[in-house]
Amino acid sequence: MTKSLSSKAYHHFCQLLITAREESQLTQSELARLLKRPQSFVSKYERSERRLDVIEFLQVTTALKAHSVDIIMQLKMDFFPEDNPSDILELWEIKPRDLTSLINQNPSLRGMLFGYTAEFKLHELWLEHPDITEALKDDDHDRRRKGDRRIVYKGHSFTIEAKSLQTNSIKEIAGQWQGKAQVDASDRRKVILANDDEVNTTLLRVGEFDVLAVNVFSFKNEWNFVFAKNQDLPRSNWGGYTPEQQQYLLASLVSVTWPPEPPFVDNLYALLDELIVEQSK
Repeated sequence: MTKSLSSKAYHHFCQLLITAREESQLTQSELARLLKRPQSFVSKYERSERRLDVIEFLQVTTALKAHSVDIIMQLKMDFFPEDNPSDILELWEIKPRDLTSLINQNPSLRGMLFGYTAEFKLHELWLEHPDITEALKDDDHDRRRKGDRRIVYKGHSFTIEAKSLQTNSIKEIAGQWQGKAQVDASDRRKVILANDDEVNTTLLRVGEFDVLAVNVFSFKNEWNFVFAKNQDLPRSNWGGYTPEQQQYLLASLVSVTWPPEPPFVDNLYALLDELIVEQSK
């Protein structure tokens, strides 16, 4: 058995802790002060030069205000999938038809499960690629970050926001599917715009993520996705914002078609390659 300190899984574990520290907006020195340890303590465990025991791990996550269980579950999902429960229905002692009935009787449950399933399918279909070396999910309750997946593609970091179609907006006209996706945050919060204006809004900002991924399963009951750059999405035209503020806020409803039309495409990697070229300029 490979010693854990030098294993890929342990290196990934350390990367998860680095990500948690960065999300907490703490430097190594600041975290060390909270832990009442020297800065070298943080530096060494982040470089996989020192093994953390369970108590130290809990002390670190507490200082970071991170969820230790989420970090462990992310590690299990990435490296030890065989350790996950094989059949949740067997564990709960219910049959597939029972679960289907529960979902159909509870629209909010159906919507929530569909959203998480869509994120899973996005990961399965598009993020398990040799050029993607990291694909992490942020804490759903972390209001400081917007984005459902953070990835590293060809050495460049990107944030992907995943959305679904509004069922009541779907129609087929002359062989083309049309619908709308609601592209906003789940909560109202104060945000600072690029012009330094502060607004209280549910809208997402221009530049708050890199790529919008919309699953279009509801068009034909098939798992397909369309992708658009944040910068190419329509802006808000709500009269409650000034014209200047509108240009920094994304529209809450975005039209989506299948086959896709601009600004949407059906190839995530081509879009990421374009963003890399743009960044280099």
